[in-house]
Amino acid sequence: MKEMIKWRSIIIGIVSVIALYVVSNIISGLNISLVDFLLVGIVVGFMVGGTYKEALLNGTIFGVIAGIIVTIILLITYVLAGYGAVIGLLLNSLIMYLVLSIIVAIVGGVLGSFIKAESKANNSPKITKEE
Repeated sequence: MKEMIKWRSIIIGIVSVIALYVVSNIISGLNISLVDFLLVGIVVGFMVGGTYKEALLNGTIFGVIAGIIVTIILLITYVLAGYGAVIGLLLNSLIMYLVLSIIVAIVGGVLGSFIKAESKANNSPKITKEE
């Protein structure tokens, strides 16, 4: 089980999704972190390689850690914007958003694993039988 977890890929994914979240939030003012989670989840799954089970596990760990960090950043942003009084009402939405981010990261991880497997299959040398 321990060999299945690729911490380097997970850490790269966490840093990437936080950077993409902060930059996209500053530049556009929109919260497009679900797309960030999907794209970075694909990258994590691709970097992990191996079976889809390994990608699923690493995508889950990445999604949970990065989702919690992004949710905390979003919570801090809400408090700084003056929504501190109604933060209790927003908590339900934040928890649903966290769960959705984790699911999207898991799907991205599995997709990345499938893409890696497909690229390996297509790049393997063709063996032809000569008569």
